[in-house]
Amino acid sequence: MEDLRKLFTSLNIESEILPDLNHDQLLDQTKEFGRDDTFKDASMSVYVIMAHGGMDSLIYPKDGKPVTMEDLVELFDDTKCPNLAGKPKWFIFQVSEFDSVSYHKYPAL
Repeated sequence: MEDLRKLFTSLNIESEILPDLNHDQLLDQTKEFGRDDTFKDASMSVYVIMAHGGMDSLIYPKDGKPVTMEDLVELFDDTKCPNLAGKPKWFIFQVSEFDSVSYHKYPAL
């Protein structure tokens, strides 16, 4: 994560790292990001998720309750994210695949 922060800093892109979020925190933080007035003057946004995941575009946050990539991306449409309306939005999902049965058996992964 720190390498990404350095990369974004070198590109003059502000970044914030929110490690180990659970399902509800992930959705709440994503919604808050989309409503943040700071982005009125932004020319673009980059949204990065690094997590465990599955075959069907699923992301498993810290608590193992899945959320789909599509659900997260939809939070950035122009009506839900008016401060970034009409601006480029980059989504980077670095998701390591695993068997969800194993994840629930070993939640510390």
